[in-house]
Amino acid sequence: MKLYKCEVGMLATNCYLAVNEDNKQGVIVDPGADCEAIMELVEHAGVEKVVAILLTHGHSDHIGALNEVRQATGAPVYISKEDEPCLSKADINLSFFVGRSIQCQPAENLVQDGEVLNLGGMEFEVLATPGHTKGGICYYNKENKFAFVGDTVFCESIGRTDLPGGSYKQILESIKNKILVLDDGVALLPGHGPQTSVGWERRRNPFLQ
Repeated sequence: MKLYKCEVGMLATNCYLAVNEDNKQGVIVDPGADCEAIMELVEHAGVEKVVAILLTHGHSDHIGALNEVRQATGAPVYISKEDEPCLSKADINLSFFVGRSIQCQPAENLVQDGEVLNLGGMEFEVLATPGHTKGGICYYNKENKFAFVGDTVFCESIGRTDLPGGSYKQILESIKNKILVLDDGVALLPGHGPQTSVGWERRRNPFLQ
């Protein structure tokens, strides 16, 4: 497997592409903006088929290019049941508050905690991590020791909890019970900012001490 990243949109959201190099199938995570840049990344990576679009949560900076990427790839969308309403309601996905109205069709797949997705020969375990949103989730690949963690945890920080559906207590519990139980060497790929690891955050994240 090979991982790619591009920063998209005004908030520099990390959009990821996971590629199975054996069969040239790929998975896109959080297409927040700039469909053209995302599709250029897909082409650069030599992906022959995008088999899924994974959403860590439903905020507008993570779904801003979903309609276009979905149309370009024909790939089904995965999101939690709790955050699925964000796709169709601008006031819930917060696009309304920045002068936009992002509305997307319902997701084909509503995932839940503990579910294991086999996508293009790549396995991702769904970890429910509410706190930034009610239905925030992470996608953990055990074989290659990494997780797409969205806005749950950042390098030496955590996601905002002052937005609708947020909970400071809940996000700390999510990180403690779902992220810090992973091996120290597991790479954490956040929705904004640089990559980090479980071990680094265990030792250096001031919110987790």
